[in-house]
Amino acid sequence: MNANAARARKAPVVAAAAAAASQSSQSFSPNLFSLPPSASEAIDSASKRALVGVKGFLEKCDENINDPWHAEDVWLIFVWHWLSDEKRRKAFHAFLQNTLKPDDEPPTPFEESYWHFVHGPMKVIFALWVTLYMFDNLAWIGRLLELSVGLPQIFVNQFDRGMYALAAGCIAGLSANEYFPRVLRSKFGVTNTSTELLLTRFAMGVITFTTVLVAALLFGLPPKSLLGFGGIGGLTFGLAAKDLISNYLGGVMLAVMKPFSPGEKVYLMPVNGRFRGTNEPDVGGYLVKEIGWYQTTLIPKDTRPTTVPNGFFLGSSVINISRQTQRVIGGELRVRYDDAECIPRLTEEIAEYLRNHPDIESNSRPIRVHMRTLMKDASDGSLRVRIECHCNVVKKDAFLKTQQAIFMDIWAIQKRLTTGPAWPVLVSPSDYNPPWGTGAAAGAAGR
Repeated sequence: MNANAARARKAPVVAAAAAAASQSSQSFSPNLFSLPPSASEAIDSASKRALVGVKGFLEKCDENINDPWHAEDVWLIFVWHWLSDEKRRKAFHAFLQNTLKPDDEPPTPFEESYWHFVHGPMKVIFALWVTLYMFDNLAWIGRLLELSVGLPQIFVNQFDRGMYALAAGCIAGLSANEYFPRVLRSKFGVTNTSTELLLTRFAMGVITFTTVLVAALLFGLPPKSLLGFGGIGGLTFGLAAKDLISNYLGGVMLAVMKPFSPGEKVYLMPVNGRFRGTNEPDVGGYLVKEIGWYQTTLIPKDTRPTTVPNGFFLGSSVINISRQTQRVIGGELRVRYDDAECIPRLTEEIAEYLRNHPDIESNSRPIRVHMRTLMKDASDGSLRVRIECHCNVVKKDAFLKTQQAIFMDIWAIQKRLTTGPAWPVLVSPSDYNPPWGTGAAAGAAGR
């Protein structure tokens, strides 16, 4: 009796333990480990103190941002302008004199230093302060004269915050444009200029979009208005600025597809007189100097910079001669009629010479040496032997020297096997009497 009662009391406990074990085996907790309660409370307390400190700092910054400019504060603007224009170069040289030692490497030029770059952000801050100074003082004058400014109160209250957001976005864009390519090269090993340009433009686009969105919200523009502008306003802007968008997209496509890069040489054809074509004698192809946001700068043979809108490349063919792997060598030999029987041996020896030449590609490219004309078509008094092959030398100066040496060797072969080249013979059809006859006499002889 007592044993049965004990088993009855243990049964619910065992069942609960089994159910808990079954539930724990079927469920998975993402917390691999749990901190002690004291440690969790300490982390929460430290995070709260840090967030409170950040909040207090942001509130102090916001109070200073909204502090109005007074008429007597104009001296600060003049001092900032004087520092940005006059003292940067002097500070740069003074810094070098105080820090460089005689054994140190040559310093970075001023134009590539931070002291030169900082001029852009300082100009942005100068423009920001001038705008805020004029706005605050005009608003003060309006209040004294009891004039209505006609602006929404939320815009007046948020004007300083919006302007500071725009200025911060401009400085961030300048910094990204200057230093982001260097980070890509040094930290991520990006060496291709087109990839570097694409990533930099993407970063600039993100910064620009974020700056405009944040500034619009700070100025008090409702989110619904932003969505409306993104629809109808965006369509209107796209239609009005289609050329700008086309050129921008052209620049993006150049960075993605990489048909050419700065430093390479390309051939272009003229389109409705928009720029000079490669077929003009003074052009001779273009050297790509810079691929910009809106246009690409090309340098022709006469060194006159030519700018082409990037949108042009969306629908035009570009020949990139810097990426060619071989050059074509082609020409004709003029052989006299009296040396016609020498042509088979002449073509065979020239072809053999070209196949054995170290600079001629004979495995993947054909070598063609053969007579192209019949005697009845050779009205200038000669037979033509056409030569065509591919040279592995692609650099122009080296190719011209190689081509000249090959031509001289071919000339030596012709001189050895024939009586010399055929010179032009100027005769009228009535005076031309070949050995096989002409006209009716030739027909009678044939019959």
